[in-house]
Amino acid sequence: MDVYHEILPDRYVLLLTESPVSANGTAADTLARCLLQAWRSGKTSVWVDCSRLHHLPANARDLLLRYQKRLGRRSVKLVLSKPNAEVQHAFADVAPDARPEIRTTEAQPE
Repeated sequence: MDVYHEILPDRYVLLLTESPVSANGTAADTLARCLLQAWRSGKTSVWVDCSRLHHLPANARDLLLRYQKRLGRRSVKLVLSKPNAEVQHAFADVAPDARPEIRTTEAQPE
């Protein structure tokens, strides 16, 4: 999994993509760094674009859940944008108020 990030006027965006060579530890470290940058950005929402991701590794899921709590304490919304059914299923066992918001359609400005 590769992680790209972009700072927009109204949100911080992370784009998750499949990686030809998957180094699980490296991907988790990159995602952790990007989430920390998003947390520090002062934006009111962090959007994680999953449109190019086929599978969400368990360590990435756990990291997103930890940041859901952390961002929520600052009233910052964590949104998963355009996840496929498999990525959505990774959060099926998590209570709705404890998981990121899921948007299956195009992101709308806040």
